[in-house]
Amino acid sequence: MKEKITHEKFQQLFDEIVIRFAEKQTTKIWHQMAMEWNETSVFLNWLADNPKTDKATALMMYWKSAPRYHKQFNDREDVLKKQSRAVAGFDFVEKIEKNYLNGFYETQNFEFNPKNDEQGYDWTSEYQDKPKVREIPEMMFEQLIGEQVKEPENFIEGMPPELYDLQDELYERYDAV
Repeated sequence: MKEKITHEKFQQLFDEIVIRFAEKQTTKIWHQMAMEWNETSVFLNWLADNPKTDKATALMMYWKSAPRYHKQFNDREDVLKKQSRAVAGFDFVEKIEKNYLNGFYETQNFEFNPKNDEQGYDWTSEYQDKPKVREIPEMMFEQLIGEQVKEPENFIEGMPPELYDLQDELYERYDAV
């Protein structure tokens, strides 16, 4: 019989598994996982807070988090007043931008071009219709040259197979209610 736990507790257990898994992986696997994860999460915040994260991974996460959208707000208080559900995304974008501009990320081995990513997409063209009260720093538009990391072919729902299996084990053990 499965143990019943809350959805929040299940997510906490999964987040812990993801971080323990990530700590044992290469920066290339981190980059590939970040390619596949499309919402702010414990894992993406862990990457943003990790100086070992490749600069290209940080830049990719920044642009995939719609920085131009968040530039319509003066600051965090403005987000809380106008659109409080956007505060996590705002905080995430601001954290990466600050870390990136301050040289927090120690290495740059991978390639990322915000104007033409591995799929040919121009991330800098998003949310042009939104009013902006703050500019995106020019450095955030610069292409990084390095190893081209291909999208993972064997990932399942954005996860390496080993991590997906660990998630499956959680589902087999717990019933989230």
